Amino acid sequence: MKDLEQITTQAQLEQLIERYFDGMTNLQEENAMRQVLAHCPWQSDAIDDAKVVMGYFSAHSKQHRHATRRAARLRMTGLAASIAMLLAVGAYALWQHQQPAGQDLCIAYVNGQAIDNDEEVMRLIEDDLNHINAASQGMAAQLSTLGEALELDNE
Repeated sequence: MKDLEQITTQAQLEQLIERYFDGMTNLQEENAMRQVLAHCPWQSDAIDDAKVVMGYFSAHSKQHRHATRRAARLRMTGLAASIAMLLAVGAYALWQHQQPAGQDLCIAYVNGQAIDNDEEVMRLIEDDLNHINAASQGMAAQLSTLGEALELDNE
């Protein structure tokens, strides 16, 4: 196209878009097409496709960042709720262990072996809760790092 500033019709723009997708435009033509697409009032399948290819991420990046931050917050909230639930179950189990012994029998099966010693079962539960807590703290640190990276990306 000779006079790039004079893309005045939809047909001229669509012709340039076709040349672009065929790989026949130079850098000057591509820049002119970007400028016209950013402000043109026309709509067609070709124009919409070109807008998506050339401008989708910049036009929608703010929405994408917002959705990503919201998803990270939801993950953090879910992780916090999971940790709270595990701690509550652990506290209840330890509280139950301190209650006077009655008719209740506590049995744990480990590798197919039954363990009926209450103290040993409680030790196993406490070990499992400690492992879960350590793993959840690692996950929380990773999610925190991800959240910080997302905040830096938004700046």
